[in-house]
Amino acid sequence: MATIYAIRGLILEEVLLNLLRESGYTPVDYAQNIDENDVRYDETLHYGASGIEVKGRGWNHQIDAIADFIISPPFSYPLRLLLEAKFYKNKVGIDIIRNAVGVLKDVDEYWVSNNTNKIAKPRYHYQYAVFSSSSFTNPAQRYAFAQDIYLIKLENNKYFLPIIESIEDLTYSDFSGSSDKNININLSEFRNKLRRSLKSSNRLNHYCEEKGFNSRSINVILKTSQSLRYSFLGVIGERFPIFFTPSPSFHIDDVIGNNQIRICWNDDSWFIIKDNADCSDLEEEDILFSFDLPEELFELYAENNMLSESRALDMKENFMSNIKITFKNHNRDIISSVQLKLDRGWIEEIKRVSVSMED
Repeated sequence: MATIYAIRGLILEEVLLNLLRESGYTPVDYAQNIDENDVRYDETLHYGASGIEVKGRGWNHQIDAIADFIISPPFSYPLRLLLEAKFYKNKVGIDIIRNAVGVLKDVDEYWVSNNTNKIAKPRYHYQYAVFSSSSFTNPAQRYAFAQDIYLIKLENNKYFLPIIESIEDLTYSDFSGSSDKNININLSEFRNKLRRSLKSSNRLNHYCEEKGFNSRSINVILKTSQSLRYSFLGVIGERFPIFFTPSPSFHIDDVIGNNQIRICWNDDSWFIIKDNADCSDLEEEDILFSFDLPEELFELYAENNMLSESRALDMKENFMSNIKITFKNHNRDIISSVQLKLDRGWIEEIKRVSVSMED
């Protein structure tokens, strides 16, 4: 039996994994990992009773939302993202982050073997991100900062909100359940069907009909997420990861040719806007991305000089900082990146709005 809360979190994870393909992340499917003679076989993974498990030094950990970055940096193991999504009405607490820290430590040490003649291969550099449809408590944010767990808040991300709302509309009756906490569904099977549907832009009519599920409600989520097409993971000041959702009119060429931008708070959302746009009188064509911030976590980065502005090469220019976004360049079939330049004072603007929101 499953709960509606688990199903909503699962759907959010799969939507995010699919959107991050355009940032160079490839979801890991266990179907590629069954045959030990297959060149793609990965002995760090195990298929448990409930889905994919990542092997740790002490135990295996069920993590179904896994994505590999398709470029391996020099002098580093391949990057593997462990993604967890929470769809709560209340804030995500420190217990979720404690679990993430324990999992990250254990899987990082899987290569440490009692048998020195057998070293686990391949090895990965793991990163752990927790996405939330709501926010995070202050203790959760402080603990995540100390332990390098990345928190991505979605509740005030304007262009992502239609997806949140469509998932929130799901009820237990859409899955022929008897209550929120009593739904008869094979979550691994549902995840597999959903992942394939998101990737192929197909609907789940046949599967839903077979299971007695409400295909209309589920297909609304598919249609909404597929209309978004992609989102980007960006990094502010080479330190702070942010999930950027593009505006309906956005095209990557908008920032390749003119990379000077501004951060703006407007209508209860954070935006990346064109440098010549007026934040108090925004037009849709002025907006590049919407995003959201865990305020306490951002301030911890800023207060510890981890987001300090760097001096431009030309000492006469203003101090600048940057946002780096990685994306698939389909014209050249490669992964590219663009560095967006922020005006001086962007940290102070974010902190000012954060304080006003607390008041």
